[in-house]
Amino acid sequence: MKKNTGKNYIANATLRSYLRRTLVLFLSSFSIILLTSQVTDLNQPLGNYFGQTAPGMTAERFAPNIIPEDLHSAPIFTPDGKTIYYKPMDNTGIMVMKMKRDKWTKALPLFINDEVDNSDDPCLNTSGDRLFFSSYNKVENREYIYYCLQDKQEGCSPQMPPGDLNTLDLHWQFSLAENGNIYFSSNGNIYCSKFSGDKYATPYKLDSTINSGYSECTPYVSPEEDMLIFSRANNGKPDLFISYKDKNGNWLEAKNLGPEINTTHHEMCPSISPDGKYLFFLSSREGLFSAYWISTEVLGTGY
Repeated sequence: MKKNTGKNYIANATLRSYLRRTLVLFLSSFSIILLTSQVTDLNQPLGNYFGQTAPGMTAERFAPNIIPEDLHSAPIFTPDGKTIYYKPMDNTGIMVMKMKRDKWTKALPLFINDEVDNSDDPCLNTSGDRLFFSSYNKVENREYIYYCLQDKQEGCSPQMPPGDLNTLDLHWQFSLAENGNIYFSSNGNIYCSKFSGDKYATPYKLDSTINSGYSECTPYVSPEEDMLIFSRANNGKPDLFISYKDKNGNWLEAKNLGPEINTTHHEMCPSISPDGKYLFFLSSREGLFSAYWISTEVLGTGY
């Protein structure tokens, strides 16, 4: 066996030193990459409802610093909870965010390059395969309701619902029951347009249990069409009211939802999450029209 010479010893030591330096550099680089990815993840909202702590019986701001603090429509979610739509108070149109691998994408406009004039008031049917929204026609100085099929390949191609739905002026939020009936407000009153035979009938005005001497707007109707939540401008500041149907299918006298939700400021645009757990709405209690949410337990045993 050959003895280890001085030259071999030096060469082996140099090699060991080189390997150690290479390993240290590799581990350092790997650690930097890992730490960077962790920091990046901290800046991305995670999980359902952006990972926000669920509210109880007290209304709380929803997702501050994630969605804008000044909105024109309350945020709505698809049935799987993985897509959110909302309309900022500015003129950017409807914005959309999607959850992919438990992380939410950045907010992007639903329509680009002015495809639709000032898209607003996003509203999904109960199955989530049709997105309804309003669009302001500058020439006619009024809003119309449109919808598009939720097709991943084709995107959102607006269509006007068939029938007489758009024969009345529209203002602000509207809502769909599971049977397709649409509830909306026009000139301070709430109307319903029934969906039958693949088209919408002439809208009819709801009776005095809903439409009072004040101004009513921004209705939300439950999928079963047995509950209606809407805003009523009492003494100039709208509160949220609720009504249920009796056994004969008639709307009962609407009741104020009380101090857990209503304040001396504006409360409008109610919407219940697809899982039925949370009531979303807009409130100006902090100066801007921000999104709030609260457990639907606040609605009582009628819900």
